Amino acid sequence: MAAAQTGPGTADALVWQCLGRRPCRLTPQELARFFHPERSQELRLALAERLGMQNEGGLQPCLALIEQYGPQPELLMALAMTHQQAARDALLHYLDDPGVDRLALLRSLAGWGRRVPLPVIREALLHPGQAMRLAGVELLQFHARLLTAPQLLQLAEPLLGDIRPPVAIAAIRLLQRRNEPLLVARLAHVLQGDSPEPVWEAALHALGCIGTEASINLLLDCWLACRGTPRAVAALHQLAAQFRHRHLLRQRLEEELQGGRITAAEAAPLLAGLEDVGA
Repeated sequence: MAAAQTGPGTADALVWQCLGRRPCRLTPQELARFFHPERSQELRLALAERLGMQNEGGLQPCLALIEQYGPQPELLMALAMTHQQAARDALLHYLDDPGVDRLALLRSLAGWGRRVPLPVIREALLHPGQAMRLAGVELLQFHARLLTAPQLLQLAEPLLGDIRPPVAIAAIRLLQRRNEPLLVARLAHVLQGDSPEPVWEAALHALGCIGTEASINLLLDCWLACRGTPRAVAALHQLAAQFRHRHLLRQRLEEELQGGRITAAEAAPLLAGLEDVGA
């Protein structure tokens, strides 16, 4: 079956029929022969995915297709799916190619993030596009433990200020894996600003997950600051779940009561929640 010599509609239907057979007995070489840039995107993706699933057997056909048609996004994906070292090396080689689809390349390299140079990741994090920034965050996860807190925060700062919740939330989830005071304080700062609700909730959850004395104190500060608002309920629930730090929270509440900064009625729900957790 010569895919490129048959009418597009008929050829595509025949290839879909072959792919739909169970079990599908197409060899990597047959899958590669059916691939052509003029086919529909959906079919190209299906063929590339099936080719990548061949692991080592799909490597050389993938490389041959890239040699023939160039680094098409779906072929970069297929190459990554083979999980072969030669595939990784080929993908890394394309980092120096200005003509390659940068987003597709970075997504394909997600499994080898530690091998991606940090300047390349920084470039993605500063890109205005949401998808590119998210791809950069995924790659940064591999480097995060090797960076100091100031270095990590410098890279994450543009994302934390992004007005698009998925970008800011991705940065928050990256920072919550560390418990350094600088990063904890930056997460608390998100709670003090006029952040979109999903971002605010992600920062609140992050402080609770970190679970250090510093993060718990900042959670309590957040609750005190937003009393009388709907957000206070979420902060209260997060505090009540801090079983390991209930003694610290009781001590802080007593200090706030003695200082006249809160009333007994305001403290009662949290104290009751802490008693329930400790029961």
